[in-house]
Amino acid sequence: MASTSGSTARTAARRAAGSAGAVHLELAVPAEEARLAASELAAAVSSSGSGEDELDERKRTVLRAIVTEYVARGEPVGSKRVVEVARLEVSAATVRNEMSALEALGYIAQPHTSAGRVPTDKGYRRFVDDLSADPALDDARRELVQELLGSASDVEDLLARTSSVLSQLTRLVSLVIAPTVDAARLKLCELVGLSPGSALLLLVADTGRVEKRSVELPVETTEHDLDRVRTVLAEQVRGRRLGEVHTTLLHLVEDAPSDLREILRALADATSRELAEDTVHHVFVGGQASLAGDEAFEREQLSRVLQLIEERATLARLLAEATADDRPTVRIGGENQVEDLRAASLVAQRYQLVTAGSLGVLGPTRMDYASVLATVRAVADQLQATLTDLSG
Repeated sequence: MASTSGSTARTAARRAAGSAGAVHLELAVPAEEARLAASELAAAVSSSGSGEDELDERKRTVLRAIVTEYVARGEPVGSKRVVEVARLEVSAATVRNEMSALEALGYIAQPHTSAGRVPTDKGYRRFVDDLSADPALDDARRELVQELLGSASDVEDLLARTSSVLSQLTRLVSLVIAPTVDAARLKLCELVGLSPGSALLLLVADTGRVEKRSVELPVETTEHDLDRVRTVLAEQVRGRRLGEVHTTLLHLVEDAPSDLREILRALADATSRELAEDTVHHVFVGGQASLAGDEAFEREQLSRVLQLIEERATLARLLAEATADDRPTVRIGGENQVEDLRAASLVAQRYQLVTAGSLGVLGPTRMDYASVLATVRAVADQLQATLTDLSG
């Protein structure tokens, strides 16, 4: 069937109707609408085929432009802006067709009646997966991380600094879980006399963790008594797990010479507060205030996220589950199993010396994933290096 009009295109559909012949239909459609329909049909066919693998280079370029612009500006991105940002040598109309295809595939969406588009969770996921190389932190920020974390005095100080550095560099909520102490063993157990009737019990684990406990001694305790107790501690307590210290000291009281029992009982009392408390709940959190002014969250979503941040056990479990290996993990929006995080993204990484801990940042799905990934990786590397130095 031929068309002689430049402004319209005619399409025909023929359907066999058995031996009675065929029904012939002709529809007049504007040429531009016909081209757009053809493009959308092609996109639909692609999506029903091999899915994500059907994104060609131009579609990926358009998606990258929409993600980066929306993250930077927080406003829906139009086709003209995509052309400018991506420096595409095609018309805005062509980009609109590509955007229609991306929308049909679920990578972007059109909010309300805006002419622009915003990324969906699937679009963010594809953007993160398509990052061609591991993003690297710039030299100035890397040196800052090394300076701030490398000068930490002990593990508690180091983890607090890590939380602060993460929140400052990303302007998101930082989460740092202390290494679990279940497997941590004492490499130093020292009793320091301070004054008649008082001493300091110093416990240093192979993870670098330091515990200091004040001890009230019997007034008649002599320096010779303390030396004898130090020998007992070196032989019977050093090398044990932190969680075993209190029980071990109680058993030593029963078997110790009578003149040392009160001293050892005082040490047991000083460690009665569980040394191996469930430190998986020991989470350092920083940057909560950054969420208060973040318009990416609706009020109800923000309230849920802030409430979840107070549930340290849940946070610890989330980070532990998200950090199965030594590479950063990104969970975007609906990928989070916890309902209260469906409007948020979590970027986390494990660090490990003797036992494992994890760190990460939590924020809206509209975050600068490349920069956040680079920061999390650099901070985790420096944290682990400093932990090694502290435990040496």
